Amino acid sequence: MRQLLRPLWVQRVAPLWPFGRKRILLLEDDTAMQKLVAKLLRSLRVRVDLFGNGRAVIDRIATAGDRYDAFLLDLMMPHDGGLSVLRNLRDDHSALLGRVILLTGSGKGVTDSWSDLVFAVVHKPFDGAALLSTVNACVRQPVSE
Repeated sequence: MRQLLRPLWVQRVAPLWPFGRKRILLLEDDTAMQKLVAKLLRSLRVRVDLFGNGRAVIDRIATAGDRYDAFLLDLMMPHDGGLSVLRNLRDDHSALLGRVILLTGSGKGVTDSWSDLVFAVVHKPFDGAALLSTVNACVRQPVSE
């Protein structure tokens, strides 16, 4: 029965999800920015998991990091933010760094040391279409082992 239903699902339902069942982790402490970015991402029909602090992200990565197709990290936050998460990824989960998109209002000097290790750096304020294009490219890249 399952084999009969799968082709039907693939033919009728799968095209509605252009990215398949992609999952994106968003770390952003500003609730207005968090809502804006989440709304933009959901227009791609992806699952977005929202986080407001880096400690919670580090805990999630330890248990389910490989389940995410992209990590959007606010780099500068008052406490444990994207920088803490980046250090954790570099030290313990380096294969995931290629799925990271940094969201930052900081100058280029702050991101220079990370730009070669992550997928992309998006500077705030950003254009919504440009962010979606960057996320699209990130989630469509082959998964590194």
